[in-house]
Amino acid sequence: MHQRQDREEEGGSGGRKEGGFSVWRLDDNNNAFLVRDGLTEEEALALMREYEARGHRQAYWVERESGAGGIS
Repeated sequence: MHQRQDREEEGGSGGRKEGGFSVWRLDDNNNAFLVRDGLTEEEALALMREYEARGHRQAYWVERESGAGGIS
């Protein structure tokens, strides 16, 4: 199981946007780091694909943020 540790802003501004999804990264030591939050699902998936395309060994994934409501 992974641990959620220090927030890591790999991708740009630290400002939180309106959105309920976040991108996470798993490092070589099985530690999970928040890459960016407050994204729409589309933005989060695009960012995840961008990092995966760089060829890093780390794993990236998208999560729905807790308390984020769905669209009715």
